[in-house]
Amino acid sequence: MFFSFFRHKDEDEDESSELNDRKDQSSLSGSSSLSSQAASDRFSKYRTGSAARAGSPLSGRPGASGTLHGSTLNRRPAAGADSASRSAQLLKERYQAYERQKAELKAREADPKAAAAARQAMAARISSIGRPTVTSSLPSRNIPRNPDVVPSVPKASSRLPQPTREVSDMQYHRFAVYLQEKSGIVLGEHKQYLVNSRLSSLLPTFHLNSVDDLINQAMEEKNEKLTEQVLDAMTTNETLWFRDTYPYLALSNIILPELAMRGKYPVRIWSAACSSGQEPYSIGIVIQEMMSHMVHIDPTQVQIIGTDLSAEMLQRCREGLYDAHALSRGLSSERRAKFFKPTHNPNLMRIDSRVKRMVEFRPLNLLGSYALMGRFDVIFCRNVLIYFNNDVKASILRKFGMCLNKGGYLIVGATETLTGVADQYEMIRCNPGIIYRKK
Repeated sequence: MFFSFFRHKDEDEDESSELNDRKDQSSLSGSSSLSSQAASDRFSKYRTGSAARAGSPLSGRPGASGTLHGSTLNRRPAAGADSASRSAQLLKERYQAYERQKAELKAREADPKAAAAARQAMAARISSIGRPTVTSSLPSRNIPRNPDVVPSVPKASSRLPQPTREVSDMQYHRFAVYLQEKSGIVLGEHKQYLVNSRLSSLLPTFHLNSVDDLINQAMEEKNEKLTEQVLDAMTTNETLWFRDTYPYLALSNIILPELAMRGKYPVRIWSAACSSGQEPYSIGIVIQEMMSHMVHIDPTQVQIIGTDLSAEMLQRCREGLYDAHALSRGLSSERRAKFFKPTHNPNLMRIDSRVKRMVEFRPLNLLGSYALMGRFDVIFCRNVLIYFNNDVKASILRKFGMCLNKGGYLIVGATETLTGVADQYEMIRCNPGIIYRKK
């Protein structure tokens, strides 16, 4: 702590003379500086004599020699010294007040009302020394500070945890079980990136900050629209026109000619898990193309059913609108020119009405009942079974068998097999590719 002493010039002459005498004596004795004892004696004599002559104005009482208080000083200040003393004293007092208030806030943190009142009191005190006013809604550790007056709170205590947009490991495993129960899809291990990429786009729609929050609300199933969109996002798979080629060659070269020879009408074809509609519309295009060399194939006698779990995908299928990117995947320029029509939007084209009329779209969960689907001559279920475990896969294949007419055909993905029901089918090699005919 710094102390400053103030006096009039005429009262200091004798002290100045005495100091000069002592300085001269020190020089004669060869000492370069005053001893600590001499300095102490000089300071004591100076303080006592000065206070007595001036009536001890520093203590606030005539003739008293008490302790010095800067707040009672009323004499003319020396240049620079008074400012330093007052600043130091003020800084100490304010620091002590801040520490006391900080301790009070910490003690009252358990009681929200008491904490709010304490923060308001602290705001009032702080505002009196030039710090910004603090609202009671702010936590005490986030109170703005003036670094010249109040020391900072350590960063570790002032930093609040920020929510993450990515799914946590625990939430991922919960969601994997939920998704399997609802759709049969098995996510497996280490597919957090897939959940993040498919669900993060839904966060702004539902005003949520993290994928964990979105999953919680979806699993509670209180918001039907939210739950539906989460399942849609996780079950929507990428597709393209005439995927793998060989199933459509088998359809035009083997399956449809055989059905025509048998006089089987109407011909019913099921495209299961049709996604955005490329598969059932590709089937329709094949049938339309056969009109040119097989007159006895009547498109009006061919019914194509496309099913999917996603209501959003089914709506897109019914609209029959595809952008330039979708049309560039697997579709030749000749087929594009023949079976698609331009729209008012230069980036979108619509499937031709001849093909569109052949296809009906229905919602269906492959884990549910197929009783309302009827019986079919051909079932396409391609690149879908790989997402299910073996038990679910076998169950789906058994239900397909119940819906398939004798001699009907089942077409699955190139890497998929007929787990548990292979003995019910005859395998036909198409070179390339394999299809299955029910015995």
